[in-house]
Amino acid sequence: MKARPLIDARGLQPGYKEHAQRGIGRYAKSLFAAMTAQVDPADLSFIQRRDLPEPELPPQSPRLAIGPGPQWLPGGERLVGQYWTLPRTLAPAWKSGQVVHILSHADAPARLGPRTVLTCQDLIFQRMEDIYVKGRNAAAFRAARWLETRCLSHAARILAISECTKRDLVELYQIPAERVTVVPLAADPGLSPVEDPVARDEVLRRYALEAGGYLFYLGGIDPRKDLPTLLQALLILREQGSPAVLALAGKVDRDKHYPALAQAITDMGLAPAVKFLGFVPDQDLPALYSGATAFAFPSLYEGFGLPPLEAMACGAPVVAVRAAAVPEVVQEAGILVPPGDARALAQALSALSEDPELARRYRALGAKQAERFSWERAAAQTLDVYEEVASAG
Repeated sequence: MKARPLIDARGLQPGYKEHAQRGIGRYAKSLFAAMTAQVDPADLSFIQRRDLPEPELPPQSPRLAIGPGPQWLPGGERLVGQYWTLPRTLAPAWKSGQVVHILSHADAPARLGPRTVLTCQDLIFQRMEDIYVKGRNAAAFRAARWLETRCLSHAARILAISECTKRDLVELYQIPAERVTVVPLAADPGLSPVEDPVARDEVLRRYALEAGGYLFYLGGIDPRKDLPTLLQALLILREQGSPAVLALAGKVDRDKHYPALAQAITDMGLAPAVKFLGFVPDQDLPALYSGATAFAFPSLYEGFGLPPLEAMACGAPVVAVRAAAVPEVVQEAGILVPPGDARALAQALSALSEDPELARRYRALGAKQAERFSWERAAAQTLDVYEEVASAG
């Protein structure tokens, strides 16, 4: 490469904003693996936090270690660490003209130096402010959003993970379209259908599940995920005589929304029909996806929609909501229903359960759709952007 980029790897470090086990961490892991397969790892340098566990990166890649903000100060970790310590640490790189890539605009300082590339995962807080401002100080919430997004206007280039996110950037912030490059995500290369029923069922037994006997959901439980609609759809199925069981994967028991969700399940009489699987390691996901009657994804807003893509890669029929970026990911390879329509969601899930041929059709369509997305392509596009930004001066 003409110039060694400096890339933010904090998302790989456990303890940094819980990124490691969520979307940004998965993005970083897959992108870096594909990058280091295409260029000499010594030509890539990475940013890491010195107080957190070492990120899994090639040992020959140079590192820039930054310190945390003062943890004794309320909000100091973010306000001081992100908006003071980080830009001061990056100043020499910016001064030398090095390309700097921050993998989430929410992790960037408010002011950026030249040749900075930002990835915009989504603009959920901006699109759904009425949901997320609840229970917060409205002025503080908007100030945080202002700080978080002020960097967008100063970035040399923005990588949007979907056309939907690009549209949001152009509409909400009047970012010139030519400064935004769409680089879609992809499913983890290790995800594929588990063809061996013995191996699949061995995993399912650990979660007290049976192949074809459950609906599957993986993701968060915050309001935009709209789990109440999924629970209502489950209730409709049960009232129609279906023995449907919903398996919810994800470490949600400490989420502030968990008590309300658990109470709703109890109030609806669905406790026997809902299984909380907790955190599921990557090696168990293919079996859980493959064994599901369907993967249900009622989310009202996604910057991309990685779980449905992962489900399709593992051969699960997908039922998702026709909202935000999800339709461009799923397209015709899954059943898309209107947002918040529990009856339509229940009808689609019932159809897949009762019609094996329909389920087989969507399994095949989903597998082909997942193949259209590639981390190798995403890495190549990202590296091309680095070269363009470096050459632009």
